[in-house]
Amino acid sequence: MRKLFILKFFLFICLSYLNAQDTLSGNYQNLTISKGKHIINSMVIVSNSLKVDSGAKVEFIDNGTLVCGGLVEMFGNKYDIEFYGKKNTEGVGLIINNNNEKSVIINNVIFRNLQMPLYFDFGWKRNLVSITDNKFDKNIGKVSLIQVLNTPFGSNDSAYVQFDLSDNTFSNNNSSLYFEDLKNDQIHFNITQNVFVNNFIYGSKTYNIANNIIYGRIDQIYKKFLPTIERNSFVNNNLVDILTDTIVHLANIGLYGTEKMIILKNNFFGDNNKYKVYDGIYDQEKNYSLPKIILEPFLNLPLNSIDAHIYKIFNGINGLEINEAAQPINSISSFIFRSNKELDYSNAIIKYVNLKNDTTLIETENRIKYNITILDNNNVKIDLLEPVNYSKFGGYFNIQNLLDLEYQPISDIKIGYKTYLVKYYLQKLIIDSINNLKGIENINKIKLANAPKFKKYLEISLGTGGSLFTGTVSSPSIFTNEVNLNNTLMGSFHFSNSLSTSIGISYFTLGNIDYNSTILEEVSRGFHFTTKMLTISPTLNLKISESNLNSKKIIYTSYLGAGFDYIKFNPTSSYKGVIYSLQPLGTGGQLLDNTKSPYSLNTYALLLSFRYNINFNQKYSAGLLFSYHRAFSNYIDDVGPDVYPDPNLLLEKLKQDGAAAVYFSNPTSQFITPGTLRSSPGTPNDSYFSFNLLFTRKLFK
Repeated sequence: MRKLFILKFFLFICLSYLNAQDTLSGNYQNLTISKGKHIINSMVIVSNSLKVDSGAKVEFIDNGTLVCGGLVEMFGNKYDIEFYGKKNTEGVGLIINNNNEKSVIINNVIFRNLQMPLYFDFGWKRNLVSITDNKFDKNIGKVSLIQVLNTPFGSNDSAYVQFDLSDNTFSNNNSSLYFEDLKNDQIHFNITQNVFVNNFIYGSKTYNIANNIIYGRIDQIYKKFLPTIERNSFVNNNLVDILTDTIVHLANIGLYGTEKMIILKNNFFGDNNKYKVYDGIYDQEKNYSLPKIILEPFLNLPLNSIDAHIYKIFNGINGLEINEAAQPINSISSFIFRSNKELDYSNAIIKYVNLKNDTTLIETENRIKYNITILDNNNVKIDLLEPVNYSKFGGYFNIQNLLDLEYQPISDIKIGYKTYLVKYYLQKLIIDSINNLKGIENINKIKLANAPKFKKYLEISLGTGGSLFTGTVSSPSIFTNEVNLNNTLMGSFHFSNSLSTSIGISYFTLGNIDYNSTILEEVSRGFHFTTKMLTISPTLNLKISESNLNSKKIIYTSYLGAGFDYIKFNPTSSYKGVIYSLQPLGTGGQLLDNTKSPYSLNTYALLLSFRYNINFNQKYSAGLLFSYHRAFSNYIDDVGPDVYPDPNLLLEKLKQDGAAAVYFSNPTSQFITPGTLRSSPGTPNDSYFSFNLLFTRKLFK
């Protein structure tokens, strides 16, 4: 009897576990996700109705994705609905598709550790989208945090989508919210009373449109619905260079498109200093072709009606706002935290995070005792009660377990984190360099012990390959640019086992056309050019590796090189079947301005190269040579920092070739006001990439 009872109890426990944690898979007409834990590890498609009950926990594993083509209803109770992925194995998220008159309502849901929490696919449409009172935290956002593409083209204009994104908190995420068309005839965007705090947008170290927590397009063609972006709080959102993992720029809003101006008033941007506010806005001030964003009047303080967050940190001794550049963190022992509403600090944890030593990148955490003083409802002073073991290699304070008065967690606070990342990266470079040098030194010692004395030698190489141009007349996606044949003759002198010098002569063509660009404004600009290039390139080369890969005869070597080019070029293009040299035509108005002269057809460039060789025997080898060349000129494509000239003055000046000059200065049929810039101010000088297959013969005494 007792054994039967134990067996029944065991079966009950197993069945309860299975019921509490099920795996969703396949296709559903209607799906209700009940309270308890559920797993999605593949694509789950719901065609008609998706409802998620309060208390549901949905874990997305691997590429787990939930797709809904109809009604979506999620009503949580104090954020007790969770959509989350496991760390390092994040799932995708929720995709909305299909066109119907149903609703998408998402309320009191936590989205965390997902690749793309919410994605509105192209051609979707609903009568209402309400995303309110949710938290988006620690999502990696491989595409976007939230991405909203356009509804179907040509759909009924009277049936628009009311899209409310309000009263949410976005914290510690690694990507942006993207809206294909914020100004829209089909969607009315209402983005209000949200908190965007401590988000790190990973991308290029160069600040641009997409490197903001919110970005999208606004065009003059759409006239019905202007977006409402008001009463939001933007605090400590930054662009992080994906290569160095360091913070490089404030990053709040970026807009592009044909609209001239848009007003986004009554938002808080972490400061009331106008210059600091506009520093994190990518608009016409940073790129002349973009819309102008007007933020005034902006809020001097965040609203107390939105989610709780800390927006200012001060030195508790002198009352000055903490500026890492001016006030080293290791000189501060007291902090004042200012929030938009009262917070609960009773369970706060303060840690000092730093590198363990100078030989590894292992981080240590030291918990710090503190005393807390409530100054008023929104200001709290924290005094450190013990000395901090500050590290010369950098460290930062991490304040955790802060709650609002509804016992909901708010974003962790990191003080000194920006400076720490810089020092961390520099220390990483030092450690990596030392380890590499030690490795090379040990390898060389072994080789020297068993190798014969090195003999200096010459070698000559013939190469063929290709080159592609990057400059004003090129696409941001370089692989859409034209690739042209490149031929190279190179002589090298090896004066030690690790160092050599070489000089190369290359003759090749560079060219491109704006129609290859991925940017609509550049496509419509219509510039095009071709130029023959003759370069003479001395370089110094360092051998960085040598191995035989289990082959006794074949040796593999690799080199890094640095040097410069002497370049002779002459940009040309075709008009009515005739090839013209562009420089004598003064397409940028050089001939109409007595203060200017035609640009030089000779220039220099800096070059970096990487070469990988396969040495078949003592005489013959083959290899691949990759090189990057940054010119000192901005006119290899004939388009530099100059303006569209007056076409009438060009015709009068050049007479016979006037029509060609007018065409090349503005290849479109559109009227452009004379004096308008042909390219953005501060555009980098032209550059190009080359790759060659080299065949080499060693020359001995």
